[in-house]
Amino acid sequence: MSSSLLDNLTWKDNSKKMYKLVMDAVPSLFKSMVRHEIEDWLIKNKVQVVTEELCLKMFKEKAPKGMIDKLNPKLESLKTNV
Repeated sequence: MSSSLLDNLTWKDNSKKMYKLVMDAVPSLFKSMVRHEIEDWLIKNKVQVVTEELCLKMFKEKAPKGMIDKLNPKLESLKTNV
């Protein structure tokens, strides 16, 4: 599976910024694996439109606790409907 799945989604509000924030925090050695995990999650959940809430949900389900503790405040601050 290529990144074309991510390219073909509709990203709402700051959801793309949230995704980029998470991916920027992933060590380069693991970026491909994390991208694949995200794509699998999107397919499993039949996602076509990525919202901020969906990004937060996916992040909290898939990310290790240490990363959640570190990035969740930054992700929450990107929400447009606070």
